[in-house]
Amino acid sequence: MKVSNFFARLRSGSVPRLRGEVEKRENKTPHSVDDPSAFSSPFPRLRGKVRKGENKTPRSVDVPIAFALLLLIIAPFSPPLDLPRDTYDYIVVFDLTQSMNVQDYELDGEAVSRLAFAKHAVRSALQDLPCGSRIGWGAFAEYRTVVLLAPVEVCSSYNDLLAALDRIDGRMRWKEASEITKGVFWSMRAARDLGASANIIFLSDGQEAPPLDSTREAVALFDDLTVGEIEGWLVGVGSDTPRPIPRTDGEGNPIGYWHADQVIQRATSPDEPAGSSTEHLSALHERHLQSLARQVGFQYRRLSDLDSIKETLRDSRFAKRTRVPTDIAWIPGALALILLAFRFGRFGDAPAWAAWGHSSKTRSVP
Repeated sequence: MKVSNFFARLRSGSVPRLRGEVEKRENKTPHSVDDPSAFSSPFPRLRGKVRKGENKTPRSVDVPIAFALLLLIIAPFSPPLDLPRDTYDYIVVFDLTQSMNVQDYELDGEAVSRLAFAKHAVRSALQDLPCGSRIGWGAFAEYRTVVLLAPVEVCSSYNDLLAALDRIDGRMRWKEASEITKGVFWSMRAARDLGASANIIFLSDGQEAPPLDSTREAVALFDDLTVGEIEGWLVGVGSDTPRPIPRTDGEGNPIGYWHADQVIQRATSPDEPAGSSTEHLSALHERHLQSLARQVGFQYRRLSDLDSIKETLRDSRFAKRTRVPTDIAWIPGALALILLAFRFGRFGDAPAWAAWGHSSKTRSVP
C-alpha cells in the first residue's frame, strides 16, 4: 500500500527533490569533445597534465655524445694511410762455430753461451723495430755465410721471424772450421745478390780456426766486392777472459772440451815461449774484428748487454725514409674520448658544450 502511494506521488510530481534531480538530468546536454571543461569535474589532475603536454617540445640530441658515438663507429673501419717513417733493413748473421758455445754471459742469473745470448739480444731488439723494417737471418760456419731467411717485414712476419730464430743453433753447422774473414766477405756477397739493399749485422767472437798467420798480410777482399758497396756491423761477442771451448756432437750434445793437441795452434816466433799459443781456449778477438770492420767499411760494436743490439739496429746512419701503411684507427677513438671527457667532466661553471646544447634545445611555442 505504501509502495503504490509512493509511485503515485512520483508520477504526480509531488516529490520535489527527486523531481528536481530528474529535470536537471533531463535538461543536461553532453559536453563537446573540444570543450576543455568536460574534464573539469571528474578528472582535474588529468586536465592539468593535458594542458602541460600541449606546450611540451621533443628532447634534442646530445651533440657531444652523438659525435663521440659516430667516431667510435668509424674507428674500426679507418683505412691505413701511407706515411713517411724511418725503417731499417738487415740480414743478421750468427756465427755457429763451436767457440760460440763458450758460456761467458748471464741471463737471469744463469750462465749461457755466446750464441744463446746473441739470439736473446736480437729477439729483444726485434720488437723495437718500427713497422716497415725488414729482417732476415743468416748462418756462418767454415768459411761461408748462408742466408736462411731473406729479409721480411717485421710486423706482418713477427711470429715467423721468432720461430725461425729459435731454430738457429750449432746443429746447422756443416764444418768445424771458422774462417771469419771469408765469412764476412760471403755475407756481403749474399746481401748484394739478394738485391734487397739490406745491411749486414755479423755476430761473432772473431776466433779464426785455423788461426791467421800474423806474419802474413790480411786476407784480401774478394775481387767482385768493393768497400762501401754493402754496409753493416761487426758485433763482437764474448769476454776478454780465455775459456775452454766445449765440444759437441752432431746433435748438439756436449762431449767435453777441446784440448791443445786437438786444434791447430798459431805459429809462434822463436822469441815466444813454448805453449804460448792457446787456440783451444776462446776469448773475444776484438782487435781482429775492429781491423776487419775497417777493411770492409763496416762499423764495430761490442755485445756488452742486451741494449747493444737495440742501439745497433736503430742507428740513424742506417735508417731509410720510406712510406709505410700506418694504422690511424686510434685517431677517431682518441677524439671520441676527448669529447666524452669534455661532456662529462667539470671544466668551469659554464662549459662551452652546455651553451651549445642549450641553444639547440630552445624552441618557441606558438
